[in-house]
Amino acid sequence: MATSADNHASVPAAPVVLTIAGFDPSGGAGIAADLKTFAAHNCYGVAAITALTVQNTRSVNEVYPVESGKLRESIQALWEDGRIAAIKVGMLSDRANAEVVKDFLSANASVPTVIDPVLRSATGRNLLDQEGISVLREDLLKLATIVTPNLQEAASLTGFKVETVEEMKAAAKRLVEMGAKAVVVTGGHLEKAIDVYYDGASFETFIGEKVKPDNTHGTGCTFSSAIASNLALGRQLRDAIVLAKVYVTEAIRKAFAIGPGRLPLHHLYRMQQAPRPADHSFTFAEAETTHQ
Repeated sequence: MATSADNHASVPAAPVVLTIAGFDPSGGAGIAADLKTFAAHNCYGVAAITALTVQNTRSVNEVYPVESGKLRESIQALWEDGRIAAIKVGMLSDRANAEVVKDFLSANASVPTVIDPVLRSATGRNLLDQEGISVLREDLLKLATIVTPNLQEAASLTGFKVETVEEMKAAAKRLVEMGAKAVVVTGGHLEKAIDVYYDGASFETFIGEKVKPDNTHGTGCTFSSAIASNLALGRQLRDAIVLAKVYVTEAIRKAFAIGPGRLPLHHLYRMQQAPRPADHSFTFAEAETTHQ
Protein backbone atom coordinates (compact mmCIF):
# COMPACT_ATOMS: atom_id res chain seq x y z
CA MET A 1 0.00 0.00 0.00
CA ALA A 2 1.43 3.35 -1.05
CA THR A 3 2.23 5.81 1.72
CA SER A 4 1.98 9.61 1.57
CA ALA A 5 5.77 9.78 1.28
CA ASP A 6 5.69 7.33 -1.65
CA ASN A 7 3.09 9.45 -3.42
CA HIS A 8 5.13 12.61 -2.89
CA ALA A 9 8.30 10.93 -4.18
CA SER A 10 6.55 9.85 -7.39
CA VAL A 11 5.62 13.40 -8.37
CA PRO A 12 8.37 15.41 -10.12
CA ALA A 13 9.28 18.48 -8.08
CA ALA A 14 8.49 21.89 -9.56
CA PRO A 15 10.09 25.06 -8.26
CA VAL A 16 7.69 26.94 -5.98
CA VAL A 17 7.34 30.67 -6.67
CA LEU A 18 5.55 33.01 -4.27
CA THR A 19 3.70 36.08 -5.51
CA ILE A 20 2.72 38.87 -3.13
CA ALA A 21 0.38 41.14 -5.06
CA GLY A 22 -3.17 42.35 -5.63
CA PHE A 23 -6.05 40.40 -7.14
CA ASP A 24 -7.38 41.43 -10.56
CA PRO A 25 -10.81 39.82 -11.08
CA SER A 26 -10.53 40.24 -14.85
CA GLY A 27 -7.59 37.80 -14.81
CA GLY A 28 -5.18 39.94 -16.80
CA ALA A 29 -2.87 41.34 -14.12
CA GLY A 30 -1.82 40.85 -10.51
CA ILE A 31 -2.06 37.48 -8.78
CA ALA A 32 -3.96 35.85 -11.67
CA ALA A 33 -1.33 36.85 -14.24
CA ASP A 34 1.47 35.78 -11.92
CA LEU A 35 0.08 32.30 -11.29
CA LYS A 36 -0.53 31.70 -14.99
CA THR A 37 2.98 32.87 -15.81
CA PHE A 38 4.50 30.55 -13.20
CA ALA A 39 2.53 27.63 -14.64
CA ALA A 40 3.67 28.48 -18.17
CA HIS A 41 7.26 28.16 -16.95
CA ASN A 42 6.69 24.77 -15.30
CA CYS A 43 6.77 26.29 -11.83
CA TYR A 44 4.20 25.97 -9.04
CA GLY A 45 2.74 29.26 -7.88
CA VAL A 46 1.51 30.22 -4.42
CA ALA A 47 0.00 33.60 -3.60
CA ALA A 48 -0.48 36.06 -0.76
CA ILE A 49 -3.04 38.73 -1.69
CA THR A 50 -2.35 42.34 -0.67
CA ALA A 51 -5.58 43.87 -2.00
CA LEU A 52 -8.84 43.09 -3.75
CA THR A 53 -9.63 45.32 -6.69
CA VAL A 54 -12.75 46.10 -8.65
CA GLN A 55 -11.59 46.30 -12.25
CA ASN A 56 -12.03 45.11 -15.81
CA THR A 57 -10.15 45.63 -19.07
CA ARG A 58 -11.07 49.32 -19.06
CA SER A 59 -10.28 50.60 -15.57
CA VAL A 60 -9.60 50.00 -11.88
CA ASN A 61 -12.66 51.27 -10.02
CA GLU A 62 -11.92 50.40 -6.38
CA VAL A 63 -9.07 49.03 -4.25
CA TYR A 64 -9.62 47.26 -0.93
CA PRO A 65 -6.36 46.54 0.94
CA VAL A 66 -6.06 43.28 2.85
CA GLU A 67 -5.47 43.89 6.56
CA SER A 68 -1.71 43.71 7.14
CA GLY A 69 -1.94 41.13 9.93
CA LYS A 70 -3.80 38.77 7.62
CA LEU A 71 -1.21 39.33 4.91
CA ARG A 72 1.57 38.51 7.37
CA GLU A 73 -0.22 35.30 8.42
CA SER A 74 -0.76 34.28 4.81
CA ILE A 75 2.87 34.81 3.83
CA GLN A 76 4.12 32.95 6.90
CA ALA A 77 1.81 29.99 6.30
CA LEU A 78 3.05 29.66 2.71
CA TRP A 79 6.66 30.00 3.79
CA GLU A 80 6.28 27.27 6.39
CA ASP A 81 4.68 24.87 3.91
CA GLY A 82 7.73 24.28 1.76
CA ARG A 83 10.79 25.62 -0.03
CA ILE A 84 10.09 28.78 -2.02
CA ALA A 85 12.59 29.12 -4.87
CA ALA A 86 11.78 32.73 -5.84
CA ILE A 87 9.54 35.62 -4.83
CA LYS A 88 7.70 38.18 -6.94
CA VAL A 89 6.34 41.33 -5.29
CA GLY A 90 3.77 43.45 -7.08
CA MET A 91 1.03 45.79 -5.88
CA LEU A 92 1.22 46.47 -2.13
CA SER A 93 -1.60 49.00 -1.74
CA ASP A 94 -0.50 50.69 1.50
CA ARG A 95 2.33 51.26 3.94
CA ALA A 96 1.22 48.60 6.40
CA ASN A 97 1.44 45.89 3.74
CA ALA A 98 4.74 47.28 2.47
CA GLU A 99 6.13 46.97 6.01
CA VAL A 100 4.99 43.34 6.22
CA VAL A 101 6.78 42.54 2.96
CA LYS A 102 9.89 44.41 4.13
CA ASP A 103 10.04 42.28 7.28
CA PHE A 104 9.54 39.06 5.31
CA LEU A 105 12.18 39.83 2.70
CA SER A 106 14.65 40.99 5.34
CA ALA A 107 14.31 37.65 7.11
CA ASN A 108 14.72 35.66 3.87
CA ALA A 109 17.34 37.62 1.96
CA SER A 110 18.83 34.57 0.24
CA VAL A 111 15.73 33.93 -1.90
CA PRO A 112 15.80 35.55 -5.38
CA THR A 113 13.24 38.37 -5.33
CA VAL A 114 11.78 40.41 -8.17
CA ILE A 115 10.02 43.63 -7.21
CA ASP A 116 7.62 45.18 -9.70
CA PRO A 117 7.03 48.63 -8.15
CA VAL A 118 3.33 48.98 -8.98
CA LEU A 119 2.32 52.56 -8.15
CA ARG A 120 -0.75 53.28 -10.24
CA SER A 121 -2.93 51.72 -12.90
CA ALA A 122 -2.68 52.58 -16.60
CA THR A 123 -5.85 54.64 -16.17
CA GLY A 124 -4.39 56.65 -13.28
CA ARG A 125 -5.72 54.91 -10.15
CA ASN A 126 -3.22 54.98 -7.26
CA LEU A 127 -2.25 51.45 -6.21
CA LEU A 128 0.22 52.36 -3.44
CA ASP A 129 -0.15 55.23 -0.96
CA GLN A 130 2.58 57.83 -0.43
CA GLU A 131 3.76 56.27 2.83
CA GLY A 132 4.04 52.93 1.05
CA ILE A 133 6.09 54.52 -1.72
CA SER A 134 8.49 55.76 0.98
CA VAL A 135 8.93 52.20 2.28
CA LEU A 136 9.51 51.04 -1.29
CA ARG A 137 12.16 53.69 -1.91
CA GLU A 138 13.93 53.46 1.43
CA ASP A 139 13.74 49.75 2.21
CA LEU A 140 12.31 47.43 -0.43
CA LEU A 141 14.62 48.48 -3.26
CA LYS A 142 17.57 47.21 -1.21
CA LEU A 143 15.94 43.81 -0.66
CA ALA A 144 15.32 42.89 -4.30
CA THR A 145 17.46 40.84 -6.64
CA ILE A 146 16.09 43.06 -9.40
CA VAL A 147 13.53 45.88 -9.68
CA THR A 148 11.41 46.20 -12.86
CA PRO A 149 9.84 49.67 -13.16
CA ASN A 150 8.21 50.97 -16.32
CA LEU A 151 8.92 54.52 -17.50
CA GLN A 152 6.34 56.15 -15.23
CA GLU A 153 7.35 54.11 -12.18
CA ALA A 154 11.03 54.87 -12.76
CA ALA A 155 10.20 58.57 -12.98
CA SER A 156 8.15 58.49 -9.77
CA LEU A 157 10.82 56.65 -7.81
CA THR A 158 13.75 58.78 -8.96
CA GLY A 159 12.16 62.16 -9.59
CA PHE A 160 13.67 62.13 -13.11
CA LYS A 161 11.87 62.59 -16.40
CA VAL A 162 12.07 59.18 -18.10
CA GLU A 163 11.03 59.26 -21.75
CA THR A 164 14.13 58.26 -23.73
CA VAL A 165 16.70 55.48 -23.61
CA GLU A 166 19.30 57.82 -22.12
CA GLU A 167 16.82 58.89 -19.44
CA MET A 168 16.06 55.22 -18.76
CA LYS A 169 19.77 54.63 -18.19
CA ALA A 170 19.97 57.61 -15.85
CA ALA A 171 16.98 56.37 -13.88
CA ALA A 172 18.38 52.83 -13.66
CA LYS A 173 21.69 54.18 -12.40
CA ARG A 174 19.91 56.32 -9.81
CA LEU A 175 17.85 53.34 -8.57
CA VAL A 176 21.06 51.35 -8.04
CA GLU A 177 22.49 54.32 -6.15
CA MET A 178 19.33 54.20 -4.01
CA GLY A 179 20.11 50.61 -3.07
CA ALA A 180 18.79 48.34 -5.82
CA LYS A 181 21.19 45.54 -6.79
CA ALA A 182 19.98 45.51 -10.41
CA VAL A 183 17.28 47.25 -12.43
CA VAL A 184 15.53 46.73 -15.73
CA VAL A 185 13.52 49.77 -16.87
CA THR A 186 10.87 48.61 -19.31
CA GLY A 187 10.09 50.83 -22.27
CA GLY A 188 7.01 49.23 -23.76
CA HIS A 189 5.50 52.68 -24.32
CA LEU A 190 8.38 53.79 -26.55
CA GLU A 191 8.30 53.58 -30.36
CA LYS A 192 10.17 50.27 -30.06
CA ALA A 193 9.90 47.85 -27.13
CA ILE A 194 13.20 48.76 -25.48
CA ASP A 195 14.28 47.62 -22.02
CA VAL A 196 17.38 48.92 -20.24
CA TYR A 197 19.19 46.60 -17.81
CA TYR A 198 21.77 47.88 -15.33
CA ASP A 199 23.55 45.73 -12.75
CA GLY A 200 25.62 48.48 -11.14
CA ALA A 201 28.57 47.84 -13.46
CA SER A 202 27.30 48.03 -17.04
CA PHE A 203 24.22 48.69 -19.14
CA GLU A 204 22.58 46.40 -21.66
CA THR A 205 19.72 47.38 -23.93
CA PHE A 206 17.23 44.80 -25.20
CA ILE A 207 15.21 45.79 -28.26
CA GLY A 208 12.20 43.70 -29.14
CA GLU A 209 9.40 43.81 -31.65
CA LYS A 210 6.49 46.04 -30.64
CA VAL A 211 3.30 44.11 -31.37
CA LYS A 212 -0.39 44.85 -30.78
CA PRO A 213 -0.02 47.86 -28.45
CA ASP A 214 -3.60 47.45 -27.14
CA ASN A 215 -2.85 43.92 -25.87
CA THR A 216 -1.02 45.12 -22.77
CA HIS A 217 -3.21 44.45 -19.73
CA GLY A 218 -0.81 43.00 -17.18
CA THR A 219 2.46 43.22 -19.08
CA GLY A 220 4.45 44.53 -16.11
CA CYS A 221 3.12 41.83 -13.79
CA THR A 222 3.80 39.15 -16.38
CA PHE A 223 7.34 40.32 -17.15
CA SER A 224 8.40 40.39 -13.50
CA SER A 225 6.76 37.00 -12.85
CA ALA A 226 8.54 35.50 -15.85
CA ILE A 227 11.88 36.74 -14.49
CA ALA A 228 11.07 35.21 -11.09
CA SER A 229 10.12 31.93 -12.74
CA ASN A 230 13.39 31.74 -14.65
CA LEU A 231 15.37 32.55 -11.50
CA ALA A 232 13.51 29.75 -9.70
CA LEU A 233 14.54 27.42 -12.53
CA GLY A 234 18.19 28.25 -11.85
CA ARG A 235 18.89 30.65 -14.70
CA GLN A 236 21.29 33.58 -14.44
CA LEU A 237 19.68 37.01 -14.06
CA ARG A 238 20.51 38.26 -17.55
CA ASP A 239 19.15 35.11 -19.19
CA ALA A 240 16.02 35.35 -17.03
CA ILE A 241 15.41 38.89 -18.33
CA VAL A 242 15.96 37.94 -21.97
CA LEU A 243 13.63 34.96 -21.76
CA ALA A 244 11.00 36.98 -19.89
CA LYS A 245 11.01 39.65 -22.60
CA VAL A 246 10.57 37.05 -25.33
CA TYR A 247 7.78 35.33 -23.40
CA VAL A 248 5.88 38.58 -22.84
CA THR A 249 6.25 39.61 -26.49
CA GLU A 250 4.69 36.37 -27.68
CA ALA A 251 1.99 36.46 -24.99
CA ILE A 252 1.05 39.94 -26.24
CA ARG A 253 1.01 38.70 -29.83
CA LYS A 254 -1.42 35.93 -28.88
CA ALA A 255 -3.55 38.03 -26.48
CA PHE A 256 -7.20 37.18 -25.96
CA ALA A 257 -9.92 39.37 -27.47
CA ILE A 258 -11.70 39.86 -24.15
CA GLY A 259 -13.41 43.10 -23.15
CA PRO A 260 -13.46 46.50 -24.86
CA GLY A 261 -10.38 47.85 -23.04
CA ARG A 262 -6.73 46.75 -22.97
CA LEU A 263 -6.63 43.05 -23.78
CA PRO A 264 -5.08 40.53 -21.36
CA LEU A 265 -2.08 38.51 -22.49
CA HIS A 266 -2.29 34.84 -23.40
CA HIS A 267 -0.06 33.58 -20.60
CA LEU A 268 -0.41 29.90 -21.40
CA TYR A 269 0.41 29.95 -25.11
CA ARG A 270 3.37 27.59 -24.79
CA MET A 271 2.41 25.27 -21.98
CA GLN A 272 3.63 22.21 -23.86
CA GLN A 273 7.07 23.58 -24.69
CA ALA A 274 9.99 21.80 -23.05
CA PRO A 275 12.22 23.94 -20.77
CA ARG A 276 15.82 24.66 -21.76
CA PRO A 277 18.71 23.53 -19.54
CA ALA A 278 19.44 25.92 -16.68
CA ASP A 279 23.12 26.20 -17.68
CA HIS A 280 22.36 27.39 -21.22
CA SER A 281 23.21 31.06 -21.84
CA PHE A 282 20.90 32.87 -24.26
CA THR A 283 21.31 35.77 -26.62
CA PHE A 284 18.17 37.79 -27.25
CA ALA A 285 18.07 36.65 -30.91
CA GLU A 286 18.43 32.98 -29.96
CA ALA A 287 15.77 33.21 -27.28
CA GLU A 288 13.42 34.93 -29.71
CA THR A 289 13.87 32.07 -32.18
CA THR A 290 13.66 29.36 -29.52
CA HIS A 291 10.35 30.53 -28.09
CA GLN A 292 8.44 31.42 -31.23
